[in-house]
Amino acid sequence: MMLNSDEPSSVSGAFRISTAWDVVVPVAAAAIPAGIFALMGFVTEGLDKPNAEPSAFVVFAMSSLQVLGIVAMAVVVLTRFDSGTRQLSMRTNGRPSMWRKGILVLSLVFVLLFDLFLNMASGLAGAEFFLVLAVPAFVMYLLCYRAAFAGLPRS
Repeated sequence: MMLNSDEPSSVSGAFRISTAWDVVVPVAAAAIPAGIFALMGFVTEGLDKPNAEPSAFVVFAMSSLQVLGIVAMAVVVLTRFDSGTRQLSMRTNGRPSMWRKGILVLSLVFVLLFDLFLNMASGLAGAEFFLVLAVPAFVMYLLCYRAAFAGLPRS
């Protein structure tokens, strides 16, 4: 009988989602810029009127917030990807299957979609409907990340 190359012969333990790394950090990285966007909405009130021009401060602040949001989530995703690939390699004796790698990458695509939807909902007027898409994207991130490690022993 031939075993799959990524399935060790030892008894597997349940892989649990890390509350800090998998829930708190991505939500904070997405929510902080989103919250600041919402606060900036008060500062930019009235700029939707004809011939209204934003001050240099408002333009700088909004641009900085967008860069902050992009950089924060990029750091989260790259850190999580590095950690996930190392864990996957350790738990499969250096031979993870392509489907596990693919699901790990897919989980990171979902966390990026979560960030995108959350920031669009808070940064664009009338785009609150994107919050409806952010929740399933985050749930799919957690499910995919967990599926990538399903059946593997703890390290």
